[in-house]
Amino acid sequence: MGWDWAVGGISDEIPRTTGPECINYMTNRRRWVETVLLSALFIFIMHRSWQRLAPIKLPLPHEIQKPLSPTRLFLLISLSMIFGIEMGFKLSGQSMIFALNPCHVQSCLQIYLLAAKPTKTTTALFRIQMSNLNGPFLAFLFPEVEGRTYPFEQATYWIQHALLYIIPIYIIRSGAYTVEDLSEFHWSHIGTAFMLFYHFVLLSPLSIFTGINLDHMLCAAMSDPFQGPNYRIFACCHQALLCPLLSKGTVVLFGRRSWSNSGLNVSGSMPETKSEVVQYHQITPADYAMQEETILRHRFSNQEAVDDGHLNDKVEMASLTSEYTMPTTKID
Repeated sequence: MGWDWAVGGISDEIPRTTGPECINYMTNRRRWVETVLLSALFIFIMHRSWQRLAPIKLPLPHEIQKPLSPTRLFLLISLSMIFGIEMGFKLSGQSMIFALNPCHVQSCLQIYLLAAKPTKTTTALFRIQMSNLNGPFLAFLFPEVEGRTYPFEQATYWIQHALLYIIPIYIIRSGAYTVEDLSEFHWSHIGTAFMLFYHFVLLSPLSIFTGINLDHMLCAAMSDPFQGPNYRIFACCHQALLCPLLSKGTVVLFGRRSWSNSGLNVSGSMPETKSEVVQYHQITPADYAMQEETILRHRFSNQEAVDDGHLNDKVEMASLTSEYTMPTTKID
């Protein structure tokens, strides 16, 4: 099977895309050692954070069954069209391997989230992709559009990355999918570790085998301030700080604010009802026994009050009867 449709159009005309300079930027042994060690670390972080997750709270049933709003349909159609055009450019330029870059994968995920109903699975996917907002952020901060020569190809770059940040904001505002509390970082750790795991497990080996710099896993970008053989370790460090910062900052800036019993709650979650609070915070057997004893004591007090009331009514009726009884006279 020929792979020209995937890699045939990629050349070294653009610096740090492919070629000897990029391939020899660091040794393959160094790349493989980093891949094995860092992947094991990311698996450990995801496993530990997964064990500490709080239960996912879904919106109310009538919110889940609501039809898609016009705004949501517009965003769904817009991102689908832009993504389709972008894949057309990749096929035309014989560079479909770049479709594996994280921003294109995130586009597919957001299209699915816009079309799907809220479930625990889709909510988990939404929370994971919230830690991948570094992609559109860095795309605007360090744009790479030199190789985009087709008409409208550079425009799709800007529109796609703008939608990748606008759509999570809309979903947070609409309350379709909930996010974790601001004080919790377990989902942020899972999303960040999974994003880095994807880079080292899939993109790094493919870059080594093909000699193509997939998302800068083969060599550093020209604009990377951490040039040198340690640039991937530095990238893991600053992205581990940037991803939670962007995720939590987006929720703080654009999340819905609602007052709860514990104060101001800033999140994308639906307002909690009384039944949801009881369901989420389950009572212990000791609390249940205490509540049952309180209920029985309350019923006994009410019964005594009722009995006392009946007794008082009888005394009062007797007094009224004695007061208004007509005197009888003896007829001789």
